Amino acid sequence: MVVCAYSGADWDLPALQQITCVHPHHVGSRPVSPAFRVYRTEQEGWTVTGTVDSDGAVAFGSILCTLLAHTPTVRLRCQTVEFFDAAGMRALADAARHLPDRKIVLEGTNETVRLAWKLSGFAVPDVPVVMAP
Repeated sequence: MVVCAYSGADWDLPALQQITCVHPHHVGSRPVSPAFRVYRTEQEGWTVTGTVDSDGAVAFGSILCTLLAHTPTVRLRCQTVEFFDAAGMRALADAARHLPDRKIVLEGTNETVRLAWKLSGFAVPDVPVVMAP
């Protein structure tokens, strides 16, 4: 999975010098796109595209925990999310519980995602996630 984060102000120089950026289409023996992507869209938000499923759930949860460590509210634009499976939703819920004084707001979620979130039992007060249309 690939996370694109361009805000260099949060990184110290030694860490930046150790980072190597490689586009996912040029890694490995054949070009393969990641199942999902998370990238910065503006000062206050991130965009999620693609499919968040069991193959990428661990990476997705790690990304969210990292983002939550830096800001009290993580805004994810989800208009182009194709699919969230149970593992992806569990990763989202676990990340939100990781720092309970923070919250995650998913904007642009479709009715199916919102209903699946509710029916899976995640739409409860101890999971600080807001699903917005």
